[in-house]
Amino acid sequence: MASGDAVAASAPGGGRAPISSRAPIPRRAWTAAIAASASTFLFVVDSGLLSIAFPKLAETVSHTPRSTLAWASTGFSVVMAALMAFAGNLADRVGRRRVYLGGLTVYGIGAALTASAPTVGLLIAARLLQGAGAAFFVTSALALMLVEFPAERRGAALAVWGVVGSAGAILAPTVGAEILDRWSWRWAFATLAVLALASLALGVRGLDDSRSDTAAAAPDAVAVVAGALGIALLTLAIGRGPLWGWTDGRTLAMLVTGAALLPVVIRRSRRHPRPLVPPLLMRERSYRLLTLACVVQQIGFFSYFFSFPIILTGVWRWSVLRAGYAMAVSMAVSAVVVVLAARFADAHGYTALIVVGTVVAAASAAWWLATFGVTPDVAWALVPGLVLQGAGSSIVGNLTTAAALRGVPAGLMGSANSLHQMARRVGGAVGVAVTVALLGESRDRGALLQGARRAWVLLIVVH
Repeated sequence: MASGDAVAASAPGGGRAPISSRAPIPRRAWTAAIAASASTFLFVVDSGLLSIAFPKLAETVSHTPRSTLAWASTGFSVVMAALMAFAGNLADRVGRRRVYLGGLTVYGIGAALTASAPTVGLLIAARLLQGAGAAFFVTSALALMLVEFPAERRGAALAVWGVVGSAGAILAPTVGAEILDRWSWRWAFATLAVLALASLALGVRGLDDSRSDTAAAAPDAVAVVAGALGIALLTLAIGRGPLWGWTDGRTLAMLVTGAALLPVVIRRSRRHPRPLVPPLLMRERSYRLLTLACVVQQIGFFSYFFSFPIILTGVWRWSVLRAGYAMAVSMAVSAVVVVLAARFADAHGYTALIVVGTVVAAASAAWWLATFGVTPDVAWALVPGLVLQGAGSSIVGNLTTAAALRGVPAGLMGSANSLHQMARRVGGAVGVAVTVALLGESRDRGALLQGARRAWVLLIVVH
């Protein structure tokens, strides 16, 4: 995590720009930030709704193992991660606005199908379609916004991004829990289709198109296929490994094949005239290290975000509604902290703050390990950990992305962001899959609490 100092400097000559000489932010940039941030609101609401709806969904289809039902989340992330490199390259070539709007459309159709799915199999298939759409709008959205901001002011752009995302994370467990309490999980997913339509309308009105002048032709087809397949196989293997066993033939086959395909992408990108991964990005050490840091952070964050509704409803026997409002506490803290953190980072750099964020996020899990038991204890066991988690994950999750993309040229922003977001999604998928295995299938309160403690140990380790 300490690698952030390599990108803290974006002024000429590598020094940090003095506060007085920072470039002004044009009004158009703020308009683009609001329009593009609607998509992160949608994406975060999706993650939050699935997290809070999972106990209710599992109740409805009690004959389906938790590990199978978790594919509504894991499958979404696998498909999304597999398509993101291609989506970012396509956005740079044909126009980021066009790809963004197309992705929102596909996602919205998938959300409507999820809400109406008559079987678990069709529900998971509809979530895969949503993941495909999300790959295209998530990779394009941040690029559409960041190219409008001066490089040294991208912390401010990420502050908007983080605040809107945190607002979505507050509303998902609260409003989502109200919907679940009054109606059903189907209405929760139908809400995503409505939000996709609203985001589409904002994008049409508020975003200008942008593309790379150097990405005029389709990328290397072999690298596209190898990259998508390699990412999908590795994510699947890591996700199913705890359940199948790491020495199981299926797990080993997917790990070996996936690991063999990714070097093919790197080698071909170094030689091919139309590389899938721009060589400039491969040479940027700070971009690589900070992207890896985001992968690790996302494992911990998604472990927390996915597991806590299950823990609160299963161990403390809380209603989904009450668990949703509890989750909103950490998200409200996150919304406040990200603004303060972005201002500090733009003025003083990223490194120290990212290190502080990792310590604070790990402290939340340590607190729960020490205080959380079968008997509900909101003031002492629950709330301090939620505050620490909200603050720490907000700092690390947002600032590592800001630092990684800070020095990326505008023409490569689509590809850079797509690869970065792809890595984050892989981390999220791994976090959910490993957490499902750590929690286990038992509905017994004591057994679930032991599983929760294993998940908190994971959170400490990855931070």
